[in-house]
Amino acid sequence: MIHAEGNSGVVCPTPLCQCRYLQAICSGENLTYIPRLPDKIRSVTFINGNIGILSRKSIRNLTFNHIEKLKFTNNRISEIKPNTFTNFTWITHFTFSSEHSLDVFDVRYALIDIGTGSRYLQKLYLIDIGVNVIPNDMFKPLKASKIHTISLKSNNMTVLNCLLFSDLKQLAELDVRFNKITHVIPGVMPNLQVLYLNHNDLSRLPNFCLDHYIKSAFSNLLKLYISNNKISNLSQFRCLPKLQVLILGSNLIRVIHFDTFKNLQQLTELGLAAVGQHLRKIEEGALNISSLKTLSLRNCHFDFYRLPTLSLSRIFSFCQGLESIDLAGNNINNGTSVLPLLLSPLTNLRNLNLQATRLNNLPEYTFTKMRFIKRLILNENRIYSWHGPKVFGNLTTLRYIDLGTNLITIIVETSFPPSLLSNLEKISLAINRFSCTCEQMWFLNWLRKTNVSVVSYPEKYYCTQPSNLNHVLLKYYKPTVESCAPWDPILTTAILISAFGFLTIIAFGFFLKCNTNVKNYVYLLRVKHRKKHGYLPIESSEDYKYHAFVVYCDSDRIWVHNQFVKRLENEEGFKFCIHHRDFIAGDTISANVDNFLKESWKVVVIMSNALAKSEWCQWEIDIVQERRRRQGRDALVLVMLENISSKSMTSPLRTLLDSTPYIRYKKELGKIYSGKLL
Repeated sequence: MIHAEGNSGVVCPTPLCQCRYLQAICSGENLTYIPRLPDKIRSVTFINGNIGILSRKSIRNLTFNHIEKLKFTNNRISEIKPNTFTNFTWITHFTFSSEHSLDVFDVRYALIDIGTGSRYLQKLYLIDIGVNVIPNDMFKPLKASKIHTISLKSNNMTVLNCLLFSDLKQLAELDVRFNKITHVIPGVMPNLQVLYLNHNDLSRLPNFCLDHYIKSAFSNLLKLYISNNKISNLSQFRCLPKLQVLILGSNLIRVIHFDTFKNLQQLTELGLAAVGQHLRKIEEGALNISSLKTLSLRNCHFDFYRLPTLSLSRIFSFCQGLESIDLAGNNINNGTSVLPLLLSPLTNLRNLNLQATRLNNLPEYTFTKMRFIKRLILNENRIYSWHGPKVFGNLTTLRYIDLGTNLITIIVETSFPPSLLSNLEKISLAINRFSCTCEQMWFLNWLRKTNVSVVSYPEKYYCTQPSNLNHVLLKYYKPTVESCAPWDPILTTAILISAFGFLTIIAFGFFLKCNTNVKNYVYLLRVKHRKKHGYLPIESSEDYKYHAFVVYCDSDRIWVHNQFVKRLENEEGFKFCIHHRDFIAGDTISANVDNFLKESWKVVVIMSNALAKSEWCQWEIDIVQERRRRQGRDALVLVMLENISSKSMTSPLRTLLDSTPYIRYKKELGKIYSGKLL
């Protein structure tokens, strides 16, 4: 063995190398040899050099140091001579990475040298060096070492033969990610604890058993990563008695069977993110894993809302110990009926992710039983309002809530209970449809004085209404108490003085209402007379796919579908665009509204108190108003299904009614709609 005593006067050979404490990194095209390094250096990395051949002579300068970590990355090494690394008796970490010119037998020479010279080797990395087939005796020289980690990541292996590692009794971690493995040959690896098989070409689960399912090949395996393969049929897991972490995402699985995880009695983390292009079925009992703490079903596009009520309440009923669940990218839709049943068993949750699950409201009391919840993600949904005390009451442990990218317009004092805000550390309400009106005053004041971290404020908090403040940052809207006072002395006096005039206006309104019905009745008779003579007044409608786009509130759906649409389509020959029937699944609501408005000749708005109260419908009316401004008031047909109370009346609705004629629905004059459309 050759070892030369170091000279304390040796300095770092800059700019070829950079030395920092015990580590040196040498790189660049001028790196054609192994330079001498200061005595204190224990870890050396050679990267992007032009070294060529490694031999005992060329690497002699490193013998002046007690090298413990040695790494070669992309140095155009074409050959390794025998006995090159014999004198490296202190090596613990050894790496060849992106050395594409190396032959696997040259690497074997290096392992023979290290195995002979050092008993301290712990980690071996042979990454992206073009290995196709591993020689049978590749790792035998390391039998006496203490090696516990081997990485063969990013090579071209098609078969993983576990028998090659049977001599490495202390091997605890094996990484074969990003290969082309289609088959796994089991072999006894009693101390293996972590196995990375992800990003390969496996079409079925490997066999983890020996002797006809009697003996386990990996009896102490704790973590198995097998995502990003081509597995389509998820059979039962066997012979993994101590498995705690199983990551299966991004495969081609469509069905999770009831007995798939039955034998994994110690499983605490299960990753099924993006499993299949669209997960079709979760059999009842498939997730009955009492030991489970973490579950991911992210981006599985599973339709929870299609499950029967009983199945919905049972799907997580045996996972009551769950502390973290990720359901982002699935379809829950109407949270009022689905979410409480789905989450009711999960009272021990710490983390809940419901991102992009198509929620349009937050059902009451769903979260209030989660006594330990710390992180709640609700962004990228359709949420516009909620009852704060009944939704977020008792959530004193919550530290972060994300309600960004929803349809929220107003935040009031009751939106978040004081008990929640006093313990909250971070909140996101970015990219919502904030209304810059006096109702927003509490939220504006809270933003200015709170100690809670508000994510992306102020750049992603802006007004969308009224139109004159559209895209103005919320922080620039500064209403005063005086300007927002509901009553002031001048206004009160004016109202008292004009009481008589107000009564006169009411009387005049009753006259106009009756007068409108008479005019409509006359207009209907005239249209019927013209129809008998073959007159078809809908001339420009031929350029459109639909005669009208119908805007209505979900509460009025039964009347709209069974009375209005059914009658006019069947008896009068009209064709309407109805969002419950015609919208394209998968497209956003805003995209659907925009596309179908372009294909509709007119817009029919079904006016009701429910529509006046719905913030979502108000958004649709804003879009309709823009069309009226471009095409004139004849572009709209307003149908007054019921009188809108003064409590529900909004400024935009009042402007619309004042500037656009409308028809009042009467049972005895039901056919008046066809006349108005014509």
